[in-house]
Amino acid sequence: MKAWIENERIRDIAHSDPSEIYHPDVAKFYDTEVPDDAVNGDGWVNGKLVKPVIPEPIPVTTPPRTVSKDDVRKNLTFAEKAKWDSDKTPEIVTAKIEFAQPLEVEPATEVLQFLVDSNSISQASMSKILA
Repeated sequence: MKAWIENERIRDIAHSDPSEIYHPDVAKFYDTEVPDDAVNGDGWVNGKLVKPVIPEPIPVTTPPRTVSKDDVRKNLTFAEKAKWDSDKTPEIVTAKIEFAQPLEVEPATEVLQFLVDSNSISQASMSKILA
């Protein structure tokens, strides 16, 4: 097979006689014999085929799940929302401070358990928030 080499890369390969398939002004560029396993885009350095190195795929990482103040409030019962909104209990005030920035699940669970233990929210609400 004859190839058109440009900037140490195989630009194109003619799979038959270039003079039979291209205009002479183009066929003249197909002047290099390349091995059968060569493909367009391969490197051609010092007369040798250089296959490109395919990089390892970058693993996709999922950011850790977080729980925000809004996640907490929307999963409370109506009575619990009234407590949450009133700021009358120190446990709720502390929890809101902790949730000023979204928390990852483990620290969020600790704060929510604190609210359950202080009877500020129910275990069912905590489960709903973490679901």
